[in-house]
Amino acid sequence: MTMVNDPNSQQLAGWAVAGAENNQNAKVIYLTDGLLKERLLHDENFITKDTHLNRSIVFFIDEVHERSVNIDHCLALLARILTLHPDLKSKIKLIISSATLDTSVPKLFRQIPQITFAAFEMPLMGTIYPVTKVARPNENILNIVQELYQDRRRYDQILCFVSSVKEVNECVTLLKKITGGAITAYPLVQSQQASVQQEYIEMGSVFFSTTVAETSLTFPQLKFVIDTGMINVPVYDPQSKRTVLKVGRAAESTIKQRLGRLGRTQPGTYYSLYNFKVEDQRYPIPQICQSDLMNIEFSLRKSPLHKGLEYMKNFLPDKPPQSSIDHTVQELRNLGILENAPSESLTSHGRALAKLPDFGSLAMSKCILAALKDYNCGHDLIVLSSILSVLNTTAVLKSIPQQFKSTDGDFMTLLNVMDQILLVKESVKSHEFRLEPICKAKGLTGIQHIIKQALRRQLSLEKSFNLSADFRTQAQVKSNDWELIAKSLLVGYHTNVFASTKELKDRHDLFVRYNDSIDSDIASLDSQSVLARTVNKTPPALVIARDIRYSTSVRSKAILSFVGEIKPDWVEYQVTRNLQLNNEEEVRLNTNNLFANAASKFSHRISMALNNTTKSARLSGPAGTVFNGELHLRQNMEEEFQFQLDYTNPLTPAKRTNLTRNLESITKMPYIFKPMQWRWENQKQVTITINCNSSTKTCDVTVKGRNSEYKNVKKEFDSFLKWLQDCAVIRHPNSGVPPRVFRPQVRSKYLDIEERISHITDSKRTTVDLYNGAKGTKATRETRMEVVAWIAVCLFSCKLEGGFVRDWVIGNYTARPANLTGNPKAWISYSNGVPYMNKEVVPADLDCHLPTHAYFDIDRFHDELYKYDITCKVSRQDWRYVLLIDEDAPTGPFTMDLIEPHVALTHDRIDFDVNDLSLEKDYTHEIGMRVDIQQRPYLIEIEAIVDNIKNKRFQILRPIDDFLTERINKMVNIRHWTQMGEPSSVVPNPNPKYSAVLVPLPSPSKLYQDLQKDMQKIGNATIVSIEQVKNPLLEDAYESMKKLIAKQCKGSNPNERSLFHGTKGDGIDGIRDDGFDDRYFSPSGNWGHGAYFADDPKKSHGYTAADPTDQTHVMYYCKVVLGVESRQTTTNQQLVSAPKDTHSVIGTLGGFTEYIVYRYGQALPYMKITYKG
Repeated sequence: MTMVNDPNSQQLAGWAVAGAENNQNAKVIYLTDGLLKERLLHDENFITKDTHLNRSIVFFIDEVHERSVNIDHCLALLARILTLHPDLKSKIKLIISSATLDTSVPKLFRQIPQITFAAFEMPLMGTIYPVTKVARPNENILNIVQELYQDRRRYDQILCFVSSVKEVNECVTLLKKITGGAITAYPLVQSQQASVQQEYIEMGSVFFSTTVAETSLTFPQLKFVIDTGMINVPVYDPQSKRTVLKVGRAAESTIKQRLGRLGRTQPGTYYSLYNFKVEDQRYPIPQICQSDLMNIEFSLRKSPLHKGLEYMKNFLPDKPPQSSIDHTVQELRNLGILENAPSESLTSHGRALAKLPDFGSLAMSKCILAALKDYNCGHDLIVLSSILSVLNTTAVLKSIPQQFKSTDGDFMTLLNVMDQILLVKESVKSHEFRLEPICKAKGLTGIQHIIKQALRRQLSLEKSFNLSADFRTQAQVKSNDWELIAKSLLVGYHTNVFASTKELKDRHDLFVRYNDSIDSDIASLDSQSVLARTVNKTPPALVIARDIRYSTSVRSKAILSFVGEIKPDWVEYQVTRNLQLNNEEEVRLNTNNLFANAASKFSHRISMALNNTTKSARLSGPAGTVFNGELHLRQNMEEEFQFQLDYTNPLTPAKRTNLTRNLESITKMPYIFKPMQWRWENQKQVTITINCNSSTKTCDVTVKGRNSEYKNVKKEFDSFLKWLQDCAVIRHPNSGVPPRVFRPQVRSKYLDIEERISHITDSKRTTVDLYNGAKGTKATRETRMEVVAWIAVCLFSCKLEGGFVRDWVIGNYTARPANLTGNPKAWISYSNGVPYMNKEVVPADLDCHLPTHAYFDIDRFHDELYKYDITCKVSRQDWRYVLLIDEDAPTGPFTMDLIEPHVALTHDRIDFDVNDLSLEKDYTHEIGMRVDIQQRPYLIEIEAIVDNIKNKRFQILRPIDDFLTERINKMVNIRHWTQMGEPSSVVPNPNPKYSAVLVPLPSPSKLYQDLQKDMQKIGNATIVSIEQVKNPLLEDAYESMKKLIAKQCKGSNPNERSLFHGTKGDGIDGIRDDGFDDRYFSPSGNWGHGAYFADDPKKSHGYTAADPTDQTHVMYYCKVVLGVESRQTTTNQQLVSAPKDTHSVIGTLGGFTEYIVYRYGQALPYMKITYKG
């Protein structure tokens, strides 16, 4: 402190902070803004007209630009004194010190009557040394740090401003990783000791911080400031009663403060990374205008003023919104602190609270009063409040040794620490107490600065209570009983009681605010909490939290900080819960007196009723008993449901056959449902058991849960069965073509493709790589899509396939709608609530198949995206998640499909060859195929697909229906690709147990239409179905025969034709399964022992017969290798083979032409036509 030269003379200055003071009667005294406010507010005789002074009292208020609540309060109280007592103007001088200042402050004092200012001017801000400004909008702060670090002189320092403590820590960690430890950055945050900050500044070169206040120490060699221009501001919303951390642009005054760090010890350079106009917001919004006003209002009303903000707002530089003031007054009335209108007086409860010292929050004051009056644990709560009052982050908890940690939670853990320190303190004389060695001995050195502040606060409170006639004795009562302490905390923080969603039959790892709303705030425990547990451990059923942290970031859930586990019997606040029921659940509760029994069990404390109109169960009363009653009802609503996997609606014979076969295949691999079972268990506490039934060749499903959840489970299985009936052959999880590298002949051409593959599949990619892809200076929409794809593939074991692999990984194509380039959000459209991208956007989306061997946690996936500032909205359908990602990102949005693994296995067809490629984890240069089209008859290899993509060509690999027509139109007319050749129809091989599989041909397809037209030649023929026959053994035999015959033909042309063949009885299935077997050829045909075909279905119709059950006929449309033809116009029934040097006979007789082949494998059943006529 400032003294005269003579050490024995009286000290000129003193100081006072919360809990400590020195030389308070000195002529110059340094006070915190909070203590000055308290003196101005509570000491009416602080200065009066009778005060005798040789000179004026000078109030010197510094850092006014911060516009904290206390500073505005001090200004208001001084303005009030000068307004009401103008005669004191000669005795008061007010000096306001501020780097920048909103005009509302001088305006406040200029409008006071009879008060004048000789001068009230803002001095020009200048620096000792020049400062250069450099604009680098939207650039990556870490890249600039590295750039400047390389060019700086040895001792030059770099100070970086970011928006949050989280971002400070992220940047410090990332910078070390990026540079391999070559650059060490230091965080400067509020929770650090001043000595730690000083140590960092003395030895460090690069620093990250959030506010100027945290960097008020002098940097000896500060050369560069890098400013993101962003800041985190707590904003209170009266409607939701939440204080939310909002990230927004910093005001001009804040920017100037950051800039003002430079030019003090040497010339400096200021790098601005923001792109907004600084002057658009000159000053920050005063904290009093966006804060919770409850404590402020109460402190005013309990003071000698006995008036609240409605009165004091007239003296504030900026008035809080009137709605906030009205809301605050009403809340005080709701809490029983303020009498009902029109009275403005405190209630007896309010007056009792007014007798307590200021605990910083009204909630804590209520807890202390309850501890003193009702629960005999006053000393415990006072000590606990002492350490809580100096904590605004839970980081301290991880530094506390295990022996102090309590199973009851954070409150008792902190109390254990304080009790141990106080025990030592009370056992020695005050002058012998030394905190440092005690903390060292007990392993508490890391939080010594926190304990020091807490002890100072505890001493101050102890002195206050020793002077209290009302509470002196109660303040010394200690219990160390968590139940009593918890009940005291519940008095002030009862709105902060959260229930485990696991107990309420929802997610395993979340909590929900336990109040009147069933869908209230969702939260998770702070990871530093003593109660934070691993996934395999049961979370506490009920907890009470001091702090609930909300953020405007992408995550919607809150974080619960400083929590304790509580028992339902302790929770007495009133609550009403309405449990929604469906009809079956209501009937169940009324059956066997389940609801009546529950009501009789709990009715002595709560009221319970069923409401038939709203379909709900209503529970009202003390929250703890309501909670127990609700759990009881939820448990009673649980039952077991059983069903078989089968589709009961009518199906065509082919679909019924395929479904039966696919269900039989599923009985061999029930593990494909494991991810679904894990999801329901983790997210809704619903147990699904699947047992294979060999007798019925299907699966028996048992679901344990509420009826409403059972219906949702059943809906998912029904959706799966719809996919299954349309699926020709359900794929095995390991089917397809495993990833492989490109052939050596072409690999050197595709090194860029392999690099992009590694961006998605290399699990060894570092956080730095991902950070650069998501937020780096060269980050684009596509690199952000790569980061999302990497998270899905490498962290969640998904398979990536489809358009992104085609367009970006292989093609390196990008496109944007020409008329919407400046409005990326307009690329999104919706259908039934599901987002879709504009068809001109390339690449459009990410398509992933979820893993069959692991549980996919959508919330954890969301959290991983959040780490890279990637936003995400989730839509859930019965068979997939649809994600809208980066909706508001300047790079542009995209969507993502995450398909359930059991459903993905039903996707057995492929539309275009270029859509068949897939990527998997740790195949960093390889690429695979989802559906194997490398085998005969298709013979399409990966290299051919890649070549097609590079040349914007594609082959159609399934019959064209309305859906495929739309996709073809998008590829050809919007994206300007070229269709190659005629469409093929790729059908997977059947289960080895079966020879063939039939797949319906879509009626809009060209082949269907052509066949329908041909069949009209048969009088009144009506097509029932046309189905493609897939028989791989017959195909192999046919392809081999075609090659042999081609070798013997001119120009190697095998002369292949598509012809009709009518059949009946056993021949229908025989041809499907075994083809045209020469052992069964008719010996009585006009041209001997052969297989007969026609180009006119009317001829073939004569060889069919109506099925007696449904009157249908069957005809096959076949591929036939005719080779060299022998044309004949007269019959020859002696033929057993084609004449020498020919391969077939074409006979014409009676106006019809017949085509006859004599060898097995010369004809292949291609389409089965079922018709009536």
